[in-house]
Amino acid sequence: MGLLDGKVAVVTGAGRGIGRAYAVALASAGASVVVNDVGLELKGGSGGAGLEDGEPRPEVAQGVVDEIIAAGGRATADASNIASVAGSAAVVETALRVFGDVHIVVNNAGTWNETSVEDIDEERIDEQFATHFKGTVGTIRAAFAAMRAAGHGGRIINTVAGVATSGEGGMAVYCAAKAAVSSFTGTAAAEGRPLGIGVNAISPLAITRQSSRYFFESGLVDPNDEATIRHLGPEINAPLVVYLASELSAHLTGRTFRVTPDGFGADAGIRIKELWSTSSDGMASTSWTVDDIAQAMSEVARDLPPDAVGRAAEMYR
Repeated sequence: MGLLDGKVAVVTGAGRGIGRAYAVALASAGASVVVNDVGLELKGGSGGAGLEDGEPRPEVAQGVVDEIIAAGGRATADASNIASVAGSAAVVETALRVFGDVHIVVNNAGTWNETSVEDIDEERIDEQFATHFKGTVGTIRAAFAAMRAAGHGGRIINTVAGVATSGEGGMAVYCAAKAAVSSFTGTAAAEGRPLGIGVNAISPLAITRQSSRYFFESGLVDPNDEATIRHLGPEINAPLVVYLASELSAHLTGRTFRVTPDGFGADAGIRIKELWSTSSDGMASTSWTVDDIAQAMSEVARDLPPDAVGRAAEMYR
């Protein structure tokens, strides 16, 4: 008996990479899976420039479906473009039409378009927020309605990024869009709690066609080191998603977890940790002046306690 027997799962961006690993793992645990992917290639063949234009290619998602069915699982393909509220809702509608229900939504679809602060334009803002934020909002909105109507709860897993809070040069709009997803995760978790719907987020890490350029050009991983590339492949994130999709995590909602290696080698440990934020106590006054603020700023924006600084440094290394 599988951990997710009888459950129906939706995974966006599941035709390749991390999303494919999620879909295969969820199906292996017993879930019926909607494999969503628009199927378009990356501009230049790697991450950093967005997706090529063109019509959806259903064969990409279908390839994963065939793999799942060959292994004895249940799955169906969906090539909806999730870069709109209506488009992402269509993926949930596929689950309802084909499998009659939805219990799990994994919002994985995404791409990044390298953008510095001075290079931001309307097109890239719209592109990144459509894919990441609208795509997440649309599936959750539709899933909430379906789960409420069915009278059962559910599990939703969003995708955020560690760089959305720590910052990363060249990823200005991507970071902003992912921060919006992080904020929405908290709101959806609060509204989902009385419905029995848990909403959490994952910040995954893997060497994929989207991320390989970063790993190789930064020198973190040798492009000829096949053992490390396999070890840090998409599958390292899947166990956490299966856990968050199951009733084993029913006590968790509004949380964000990160998967990260302890190093960049074939023997690196894979660490799972909860991301967190903290704030200073600040200071209060009934009549602030500019000079007062300047004097108090060392207390308002003081450093974190030594132990927290160590943990923060380790989290973002």
